[in-house]
This record gives sequence, structure tokens and C-alpha cells, in this order.
Amino acid sequence: MEKKYLTATDLMNYSYCPRIIYYTQVLKKPQFTTKKEFKGREKESEFKRNANRTKVVKDYPKLPKVFKVHLVSEKLGLKTILDSIMIDKEKNEEYPIQAKYSFKPKKLFKTQRDQLMMEGLLIEECLGYRVPFGFIKFLKSGDLIKVNLENKSEVINLFNRISEIIRNEKFPKPTPYGKRCVDCCYKKDCWG
Repeated sequence: MEKKYLTATDLMNYSYCPRIIYYTQVLKKPQFTTKKEFKGREKESEFKRNANRTKVVKDYPKLPKVFKVHLVSEKLGLKTILDSIMIDKEKNEEYPIQAKYSFKPKKLFKTQRDQLMMEGLLIEECLGYRVPFGFIKFLKSGDLIKVNLENKSEVINLFNRISEIIRNEKFPKPTPYGKRCVDCCYKKDCWG
């Protein structure tokens, strides 16, 4: 049997509503793609094109960047494809850079920080670099924000809760935010 890895998608789904994990991972019900997800897929080529043409992170113009980095950790049971990593070999540090096809929000969403934290974990585990911070580039507004990634235990706890739902096959409580249920692809199946 092929090993099942948790991904950033699982992290986003859990944060949106823990029940989505139950539907996708336990019941194996397919999740349809939303307009927002289609836009997210388009951002990758635009990000790479813009990042090569201009300095994405102006404070670190000479640091090399690599794009579309696949990382898998047997130990953590996680895998992802990173948009970009900036490498500082002198400091033995790497900095993940995410591209979001949106405007900069007034406040950084927890899911955005958690995803960057997961990427930092995987870089440390798989590549052996320290990851003290990362960046999020908001393509529609052109804004770039720096995110502290020192406390990665938070995201480990989230993945432990996701794994518990899958392992115990226990139907979790729904999100406390009822407005999310309106757009959920499982709203017809959800009996809570």
C-alpha cells in the first residue's frame, strides 16, 4: 500500500473546516475545484515570470532562487511543492517565498502563515537549512510581506489533529463559522 502524505491542501481544508478532512481522507469523496483554486494555479507561471524579471525580495537581491521545489518527508509524513526558495548559503538559511494571486489583506490569514510554516518545516527536514522567516508575494497588489517562522510547533500540532481524524475515522465538529458552509462542496453531505 502506498504511503499517504499530508499536504498543504489538507492544512487549508482543516483550517476551513475539519469535516473536509473527514470527507476527503476518510470517506474518499472527491472535492470539486472552485474558481479560486483555478486562479491559484494560474499564479505559478506569472510568479516565475515576474520573479526572474525583477527583484522579488529587494532586501536580498543577490541571493539565488529556485522554483517549483518538490519536498517529501517520511519522518513528518508531509509533502509539498514550494513556489520558490531563496538560498543564503553563508548563513545556512533558506527562505520560502509563496505567490498568492490576490491583493495583500489587511491582516495576514492564519492559513497563509501555517502553509509557509509547513514549507519551513520541510526545508529544515529535507534540505538541512535553517528557516527563520519566509515571504508572501501578493501578485495583484505587488506587496511582499516577511513572516516569522520560528515557532513551527504550531503547525506540527495542526497536522497531528488532522492525522487523528484520519486514524480514528471520527467525524469532527464543524467549523464554528457557519458562513463557510454556504460555499462548501460537501454542504449536501454534511449532517451537522
